[in-house]
Amino acid sequence: MSEPIARRNLLVEYRLRTTKCLNCGNTYFPPKYFCNNEGRSSKMLEVDNFYEKGEFYSGSVINEPTNRFNHLDTFVSAIISFRESKIRIPGRITDYIAPKAIKVEEFVGKKVIPRFRRNYSDGRDGLIHYSSHNFSLEDDYYTHQKYKVTKPTNINGKPGIVGYGVYLPKFRIKNDEPALGVLERSLPFADEDTTTFAVESGKRAIIHSAINNNEVRKCFVGSESSPYAVKPSMATVIQVLELGEKMNGGFFSGGIDSQFACKAATDLIIDAAGLVAYPVFKGKYVMVIGADNSQASPGDRLDYTVGAGGVALIFGRDDVIATLDHYLPYTSDTPDFYRREGEKYPRHGGRFTGQPAYFKHVVTSMKTLMKNTGLKNNDINHVAIHSPNAKFPVQAAQEAGFEKKQFETGLVVKKIGNLYSGSTLAALSAILDIAKPGERILMTSYGSGSGSESYIFTVTNQIEEKRKQTISVKEQVENPKKEYVDYHTYRKWKDIFYH
Repeated sequence: MSEPIARRNLLVEYRLRTTKCLNCGNTYFPPKYFCNNEGRSSKMLEVDNFYEKGEFYSGSVINEPTNRFNHLDTFVSAIISFRESKIRIPGRITDYIAPKAIKVEEFVGKKVIPRFRRNYSDGRDGLIHYSSHNFSLEDDYYTHQKYKVTKPTNINGKPGIVGYGVYLPKFRIKNDEPALGVLERSLPFADEDTTTFAVESGKRAIIHSAINNNEVRKCFVGSESSPYAVKPSMATVIQVLELGEKMNGGFFSGGIDSQFACKAATDLIIDAAGLVAYPVFKGKYVMVIGADNSQASPGDRLDYTVGAGGVALIFGRDDVIATLDHYLPYTSDTPDFYRREGEKYPRHGGRFTGQPAYFKHVVTSMKTLMKNTGLKNNDINHVAIHSPNAKFPVQAAQEAGFEKKQFETGLVVKKIGNLYSGSTLAALSAILDIAKPGERILMTSYGSGSGSESYIFTVTNQIEEKRKQTISVKEQVENPKKEYVDYHTYRKWKDIFYH
């Protein structure tokens, strides 16, 4: 029996694949196994446009969407041309708030970049349908990055970070008054959620690493806002990014979704590093993703600090940009923040929030690891700490004896808010963007319930070369094309998550 049509359509729409007849040159979308002219004797070449840049060819403005797409309001339907593959693919322009009077002629000829986004869902309790047939305008977003696999020059070294990718939406909301030092926050567009953040950040990590996606054999996704209570985002990431060797529509790769509040991803870093050094594990690389559409009840004080986005790290032993040198976890049963099953929003456990929750775990973890390693505070060049707001990490770092110059680079929370599972990793990525070979980075996470782990990384010479292939955190935070929305729009887009 063949797979259900919904599954076959999914496999087509997750990537932008076309086929080309090598005999006559005809191209086809959806892909065909034989040419209309040459018949079954034709030789067909599969062409993947997933990492390519396209061009807006034609389209139409949809002012009255069907019920499936009414969360988008007015939007632009498009036909996208990929010149290299000589194919045109239907899609939709995303990351764009279309005015009612917009004319489609304004888009013709503009360069576009494929985005993995949420199309619609089968009601509140049905399947969510995703697709890469969504495109953001290049001149209205981040620049296109070319994916090119390069042969490693430094192999089988000490396990560590091979590459990383950060994805921050371009939409923001300002706080009328700073909320615990947070000035503005990132928020998802109407078609984004945790899974799309995970895919986009993972895609950027693969580009930055310049590795073969087939050699990634594990994928861990940490989040506390997964679109499904039962169904892993990890499986979607593996399918879309094609992690591992392909066979029968699946891939020889595995992984899990993890949950431990804001440290759901950082907890798996030691597992990723251990796996790539373990002989039984046959893969070269492991991907760790922290992604969240951070949730808070409307009007709650937490609602003025939450952000949205994803960060992906790839671990391996080839061309490592930062070796993993030291590790220490610290955990206690402290109910500072929680969400009961079936409840929509999380809540704080009152007096537990600062002490004995955040500060106890973060400071204890940092100070103990420093003591265990015999390192002094001035041996650390940069400090990355989980940032629920802009005041807690500063106080924690100072209590542990660190100075402003050591932790200020990682304080990106001021402009994007708390990314929950992506928060500590975003701080680390901002530091990796500017760190020099030989510098040490102390990273300390925090997750409610409660726990912290501290890691020490040492930056290698490899980082300078790979830095050419990333879009820095600073670029995304200060994105000149970012757009601000009002609180009503913010809440509307946040709550689509539940529909």
